[in-house]
Amino acid sequence: MTEPPAFMRVLGLAIEHADEEEAVLRMDVPETLVTPFGTVHGGVIAVLFDTALAVAIARRLPAPDRIATHNLNVSYVAFARDRLLRCRARVVSLRTTVALAEARCSTEPGASSPRRSGRSVSAGPRQSPRRPSE
Repeated sequence: MTEPPAFMRVLGLAIEHADEEEAVLRMDVPETLVTPFGTVHGGVIAVLFDTALAVAIARRLPAPDRIATHNLNVSYVAFARDRLLRCRARVVSLRTTVALAEARCSTEPGASSPRRSGRSVSAGPRQSPRRPSE
């Protein structure tokens, strides 16, 4: 992938690091995604989680394979008022059709205690689906 997808640019997402061990995404939260109370909208944080988890899983799959999230669970433990968020994601289990990954988001690059934590189960065929014969 040479250029990030349009949705990542619109949401202020950037991949800082991605290898087979982990993915680190940064989000420079646009003003339009901040609530009237001055906090980052929870749905925006869920997008950061989902994207970081997908990048972590995708880095472990052969190029033609695709993934789709079928379960995303995010536990919000504090409000995020900072406009710069980072999310570290790693694969916990990678099976033939299901992958389990977890991530932690924080407002500081090296924060030891995450402001958010979540887990995602993403699945997809490990090979591109075949079309039925016509």
